[in-house]
Amino acid sequence: MIETMTSTQMLSRAGAHVPALLLCAALSVASLSAQTTSHPAPKSTPTPWKGRALANASVFFGNTQQQVFGADAKLARVDSAFGVAGELQSVYGEASTNSAPRTVTKRIWMGTLTANFRPLARVSGFVTGSYQSNLEKRIASRYSVGGGAKWNIHQTSTTDAGLSLALSGEHTVARDSTVSFPEQWIARFSWGLTFHHSFDDRVRISHSTSWQPAANAVSQYLVASSTELRLKMNSTVSLSVVFTDNYDSGAMSRGSRTNNDGQTLFGISAGW
Repeated sequence: MIETMTSTQMLSRAGAHVPALLLCAALSVASLSAQTTSHPAPKSTPTPWKGRALANASVFFGNTQQQVFGADAKLARVDSAFGVAGELQSVYGEASTNSAPRTVTKRIWMGTLTANFRPLARVSGFVTGSYQSNLEKRIASRYSVGGGAKWNIHQTSTTDAGLSLALSGEHTVARDSTVSFPEQWIARFSWGLTFHHSFDDRVRISHSTSWQPAANAVSQYLVASSTELRLKMNSTVSLSVVFTDNYDSGAMSRGSRTNNDGQTLFGISAGW
């Protein structure tokens, strides 16, 4: 005997199963939500390498015309165990007056390479090497290699400051072969101060000063000072003002007009 059901009976039986279906659907959604919460999507690990390229210039017009152009490239990698940084700088300048032809007044090449051991610790060790060629200071070539220690005296999310002491060997060759300047390796101490401070997410100031006296004659020394004010335009591009002041007690003995030189350059940089 075949039993037939009316449409009302069919709807009644289906309705009896609706609460059970809703409960199963709710449990499935809750289970999926719990799995998503307990296993979030993996985040990309930031690269430990950082770099920056800077181009700057200073131009003067009038009775004396002077143009100075500079470029600076940096690349660094730092973690809690080891850090390495390299930098290459170049400066070129020309000047002329109404009564004199245009002459080259600046031509500088500088390169440094530094390795740090436990750079984020309170006290860290480092080794460094550098090369320099400087027309204004009458240096054909200057090589330096050494090592020392750095004391990170203050470190916060916005400010860091450090003091360093190093001992290095240096060899300088004068540009003018007629100048009686001894070509020999000398030992130099180096006392350094670095300071960085971020006023906010966009404005940052950086300063470094080093005093490098000869180990056997404190009166023979080098001083290098650099201050940079940087305004970040976006995540990559920044505007900057850089002031540098350098003193070399032996520059005039190599044929330079003065032992001291300084400059202010305005530029734009890109970082990654």
